Amino acid sequence: MKASLRAPLALLLATFSLPAVAQATRPAPTAPSASGGAVVGTSPQAPTGGARAQIQGPRVLEGVPKDPWQMERLGVAAVEKKELGKAREFFEESWKLGELPTAPYNLACLDAREGKPEAAFRQLDRAIAAGFDDETTLAKDSDLASLRSRAEFARIVEGARKNRAAGDAAVVAEGLFVSPGDAPKAILVLLHEVNSDPMSVASPFMGEAKARGLYVVAPRGPTRSGMKRFGWGSPDRALNALKIAVAEAKRRVGNVPLQVVVVGAGRGGKLGLEVAARTPGLFSAVGSVGGIFDPGPGGAASVTGLKGVPVFLGVASGAPPELYKAMQRGRESMEKLGVKLTWGEWPGSGEGLPTNAAAAAREILDVLAPGRGGSAATAPAKRTR
Repeated sequence: MKASLRAPLALLLATFSLPAVAQATRPAPTAPSASGGAVVGTSPQAPTGGARAQIQGPRVLEGVPKDPWQMERLGVAAVEKKELGKAREFFEESWKLGELPTAPYNLACLDAREGKPEAAFRQLDRAIAAGFDDETTLAKDSDLASLRSRAEFARIVEGARKNRAAGDAAVVAEGLFVSPGDAPKAILVLLHEVNSDPMSVASPFMGEAKARGLYVVAPRGPTRSGMKRFGWGSPDRALNALKIAVAEAKRRVGNVPLQVVVVGAGRGGKLGLEVAARTPGLFSAVGSVGGIFDPGPGGAASVTGLKGVPVFLGVASGAPPELYKAMQRGRESMEKLGVKLTWGEWPGSGEGLPTNAAAAAREILDVLAPGRGGSAATAPAKRTR
């Protein structure tokens, strides 16, 4: 197994109220290497740090709301603590709840460690059928070393390669491209959360977009992340997906010179901010709901593309405390570097769109693409905490 994407274990374990046994800093995400670990199919954005906790089995957690990503992260935590039996239980539960491609992949790694190659290949076949597409991890994961000399391994690698190509094509083929009816005044690109889909992010914006004459684009993330849910993959892959979607939207509107506004939720918001910051002129306005952006040590150069354009940051008031604080830190950092932005806060408890997503969509577009009212130049920054 390979820990290519580390989950925010502190957030997850706090959800289950497990007893903390030690304090430790969560390691930063790492590039694939030859060392064993555990693949995490999601890329949550919680900041680093937090309490380590004892790992309980799934049966101990009866009565606690479960989802496949929670189970997978607990499986990763169990692997890190060398509690492989518990890890297997969590990965099997993750598959049962959501058919995450990484769940059978991790089970295959456990089987390979235990010298059960036939069982490992059955799990890898299941992972490929569910959409696993990480060729790099297949090539470097030390847990799979004993399988690479077997003829069946080439079939697995080819399956991952085909999944990757299919996912890249699905960015447009399974994305949403919706005209306002008349000639569009601008293009609105909407980026879904990780483990979500284009319709989830587009639905709250459709009425407002049509009223403002916006051509709506909601690309599909190139990676599979369970039952009808998708992710953005590596930063390079996500960037490529966004560029492809923007180019396709411009082609569909006849390559007329239109401004492009981007709004994302969760990981989609983070992606939009990062691309806009480093690509001046690509977007005329940028919005993120629950998507953290930290300019880092690059100084003013790291936010060049965000200066002089409307920027909107929003978050649900009941979002996880770590997320809320990270959003605030990012906001303060950008403002210190000269980015003028509007802050929005609404009722809700998740990491992405708030409870009344349609009302939030209107507030966001009043700032980024005024048409019914409001002005990008005069909209006041909203300070709520």
